[in-house]
Amino acid sequence: MIVLPARAWAWLRATMVRRVGVGLAIVGLLVVVTVVATRDGSEVTAANPGTSTTDEGRSTGESAGKASTSTTTTVAPTTTDTAPTTTTGPTTTTGPTTRTGRTTRTGPTTRTGPTTTTATPPSPGPTTGTGDVAAPGTPAPTLPPAPPAGSLRFLPEDTPDNGSRAPLTGLPVPDPGLLGRPALAVKIDNLDIDGETARPQTGLAFADVVVEEVVEGGITRFVAVLHSTDSPEMGPVRSARTTDVHLLPAFGRPLFAYSGGNPGVLAAVRAAPSIADRGGEWAPAYARVTGRRAPHNLYVRPWEIWARGEGASAPPALGGFRPRGEGSPVGEPVTGVNLAFNGVASAPVSWSWLPEEGRWLRQQRGSVHLDGAGYAIGPRNVVVMFTDYVASPADPRSPEGVTVGGGEAWVFTDGKLVRGRWDRPTEGAPIALRDGAGQPISLSAGRTWIELVRPGSAGVVG
Repeated sequence: MIVLPARAWAWLRATMVRRVGVGLAIVGLLVVVTVVATRDGSEVTAANPGTSTTDEGRSTGESAGKASTSTTTTVAPTTTDTAPTTTTGPTTTTGPTTRTGRTTRTGPTTRTGPTTTTATPPSPGPTTGTGDVAAPGTPAPTLPPAPPAGSLRFLPEDTPDNGSRAPLTGLPVPDPGLLGRPALAVKIDNLDIDGETARPQTGLAFADVVVEEVVEGGITRFVAVLHSTDSPEMGPVRSARTTDVHLLPAFGRPLFAYSGGNPGVLAAVRAAPSIADRGGEWAPAYARVTGRRAPHNLYVRPWEIWARGEGASAPPALGGFRPRGEGSPVGEPVTGVNLAFNGVASAPVSWSWLPEEGRWLRQQRGSVHLDGAGYAIGPRNVVVMFTDYVASPADPRSPEGVTVGGGEAWVFTDGKLVRGRWDRPTEGAPIALRDGAGQPISLSAGRTWIELVRPGSAGVVG
């Protein structure tokens, strides 16, 4: 047995610790380099009428340049939109953080068994998607201050009653002949971080229904569904996701306008029997505008898409609408709701009730959400659909919102919250909203926004 002096043992131990630390640092560096190098996949445009250019990489932004008018070209991506390293807004949490309800998916891409989600509730809010109440001592929930009454402009909904009723709004339309045309769903950009934003988007206020869904990094995008109202150019237009493939058949067989997608997404859109694919960057329907940086500069002309509406169909009714001016007979009075999308590039959202306007005002990152024409986003109804997000079969790094099956729903209408469920047994079925007694939930006549959020990521402000 070899006996070393105490000072020798101390030197030996220190040397071993230094060498182990260096080795761990090298291993960590290799892991980071590997993750960054393999994070992104590329996307290509859909093959459709006209010509097209290369679309965005899933995490690298859409291509620059104007719509092609001849052969297909490849343009290098110029910006990132899915994995920024900055965060926006507070991310503190209140209330319970577990989800007790379940959502299941049925239909063509059925998952085996129910899925459950544990999510972090937004700040602030005493209730979450589970309906649980926060622990005593939780600070009172707040909303961003609303502008003074009368200081906001909203898209008018003043067409006199003439016997017509739009299926997605319950409102009369000036030209009842428009009701026979198909819905047009446009995929709209909503990146909103320090130093880069897609706001203000053009045409959002004109959509009958808007669905907000999560993509990579907690960024959200909108599916703006036009039908009863003509719109100016809409945009910025961005790429499709597999969430859209399963969501859009709820609106009949709509036309779908988007900039492109990765090969798996494009294949899924083309194979979908209930989607009339009008994606890709082709003239004269799509054009790049000056004054905005790519990828936030691609816009679509809805009238050009509607002119190529073959194979699409009119939408079914979104739900039962109450006559204009008639209040909801059920529900608890509330002042709003806060939403969190829990990602490195997510933007916190709130909806506040404006009783003098009879609308829910949208604020994002603490400021009023305006569209490009200066109209404030203020639908008559906001539906919070709690659902799971699973890995997309087209790219496991991309989330896919589950919209077939069922789950908890909060319906904000007429200044009240009606708690219930959303149900959609098949992809071909519309979304049904029912209260706790199983009765259909009526909506105020007007426009509706639908929020696809993970369980536990919404907080009611009473």
